[in-house]
Amino acid sequence: MTEMSRYISIDMKTVKRLLAIMMVLAVLFGMNGCASPLNKEEAADESADDSLVDVAKLSEKNSDIFAWIRIPDTDIDYPILQSSDGDDDFYNNHNSDKEEDSRGAIHIEAANLKDMCDFNEVVHGKSPSDGSQFSQLSQFLDKKFFDEHPYVYVYMDGNALIYYVFAAYTRKDSKLLAEYDFTYASGCEAFLDEIYDGRSMNKLIRSGWENMVQPENFLITLTTKDTLSGKQLVVVGCLVGDVAGKIDRIMDYGDPEE
Repeated sequence: MTEMSRYISIDMKTVKRLLAIMMVLAVLFGMNGCASPLNKEEAADESADDSLVDVAKLSEKNSDIFAWIRIPDTDIDYPILQSSDGDDDFYNNHNSDKEEDSRGAIHIEAANLKDMCDFNEVVHGKSPSDGSQFSQLSQFLDKKFFDEHPYVYVYMDGNALIYYVFAAYTRKDSKLLAEYDFTYASGCEAFLDEIYDGRSMNKLIRSGWENMVQPENFLITLTTKDTLSGKQLVVVGCLVGDVAGKIDRIMDYGDPEE
């Protein structure tokens, strides 16, 4: 096993601005382990357009809520859930209040960790006709929209994460966590090969990110069913900001067959 670097760094001016946005959460909710040169007033100024999410309070109503996802300048602004019963299908037809709802809720499978420390956190959501949930993910296949929406924010109890979207494409409709074993470097590399090696007309890779991501990094993959093709649509981001410095893991370079 090998220790790994925590996340990819992008332009530091951009990271500083985005971390300032997240710092308000640290100031208001008392997160530890986060150092920043910005004071409270500067952070508040930077984040004037970003309302905060108290995940701990939300989880009091439904303990399955463990995070909140927000994509700036879109309507994607929802809690993320994981069924405490291990039922990966439950939130396909129930909302975040556990009420029956054909639109479902944004959720992860039981095979993913709620601390966001897996190589690939696969987040599922439907694309209902009313435009809610993950309906807007389809717009990431448009290059202009893709270029103008590079960030995904994830708020947690005691942390806030920034992911940089570097790929969007359609693929066969299969479960990523069943197809790839992300507990081993070989499984991580196989998924990255799918992203980088498979060429298609509707695949977008952000300029400068060709073959940049490695198994040591942390991904978030947003998935929904593309209503036009019937395929699985994925939008993939890489961790570039971790306010509390909590995201870490040991990468296993062993042979999964042994």
